[in-house]
Amino acid sequence: MQPPREIITIDASEPIDKINEIIARDGGVIVSNFLSSDLLRELLTAIEPHFAGRELYTSDATHKELGKDFFSPGSQRVYGLLGKIPNQITKILRLPVWNGIMEHFLSDKFSSYTGDTLVPQKSGYMLNATTAIRLVPGAKAQPLHRDHMAYQIRPDPTNPLFNVMVGCLIAGSRTTVRNGATRVIPGSHLWGTDRAPKLEEAVYAEMEAGSALFTLGSCFHAGSANMCEPDEPDALRTLFAVFGQRDYFRQHQEEVLSTPIEVARKLPDDILRIAGYYKAVGGVGYVGDHLAPVDFLFEDGNGIGKMSV
Repeated sequence: MQPPREIITIDASEPIDKINEIIARDGGVIVSNFLSSDLLRELLTAIEPHFAGRELYTSDATHKELGKDFFSPGSQRVYGLLGKIPNQITKILRLPVWNGIMEHFLSDKFSSYTGDTLVPQKSGYMLNATTAIRLVPGAKAQPLHRDHMAYQIRPDPTNPLFNVMVGCLIAGSRTTVRNGATRVIPGSHLWGTDRAPKLEEAVYAEMEAGSALFTLGSCFHAGSANMCEPDEPDALRTLFAVFGQRDYFRQHQEEVLSTPIEVARKLPDDILRIAGYYKAVGGVGYVGDHLAPVDFLFEDGNGIGKMSV
C-alpha cells in the first residue's frame, strides 16, 4: 500500500481557482490565514460565554441515524451559531474564499421543459450547519465518515465531483495530532460505496489558529482523540464548523427555526438569503402560498413581509 498523501496547505491569498483545483483532486485542503487575527479574536471572544459551564455532549438524538459513537464523548458543542453570534458568522459567510469554494462545488446549471418552453436555471448554495466544537483532554476519536451520508447520496461515475455539501472546519486554536486534529483520507471523495475507510489511509490536518479545513461531503474524515494532559498549552482544541450545501436540498440544520426571530430581523439581506430565508431558484423552501420564509419576518397581517434590512 502506498503511504497516504498529505493534506495540502495553501494561503487564503492564493487564487481561488488554484484552491479549488486542489480540492477537486484531493477532496480537501487547508486554507491558512482564512480568518484575520482580528476576526479570530472576535470569534473566540463571542463564543466563550456559550462554552462557559457547558456540559460535555451526551445527547443520543443522532444515535439512530448516525450511530452511538458518531459524536465521541469528550466534546462541548454549541449549535445554531447564526442565532448566537450573528455578527461573527456574518463576517465568515462574506469571506471571498468561503464563497468561492461553495460557488464552485455547489452551484450548477440546469434546464427543464415547462410545456414547450425550456426554462434555464442555475442552482445556488446556502448555509448547511454551524457548530462550535471544543475537544477536551480524554475525548475519544470519531469514526471515519462522509458528511453527505445524511443525504444518502450515491456516487455518480458521470459526475464524480457532485456533492451535496462542503465542510468548513475553522481552527479557533492550534490543532495537532496530540489534541485531536481532524484525520482526512485524500482522494477518498472518488471512492465508490463498497470501499470502507481504513485508519492507516488517513492523515492529520494539523492547523494553526485561523486556518480552515475544507472537505467535500464525499471525502472520508473524522475527529481524533485528544491525548493531552489538562495542563498542556494546547490541551483544548476549538473548531468552528460553517458548512455549505446546495440550496435545493433540505438543510442539515434548520437555520430559520434555530435563529430567534428578533435576531433574524437584524440580519442583512445577503445573510438571510444564504441562511435559507429565501426560496431556491427552483422554488424549494416555500411557506404557505409559495411565499419565502423572509416574507414572514416583517409580517403586515397578510403574510407579506415588509423588507427593511
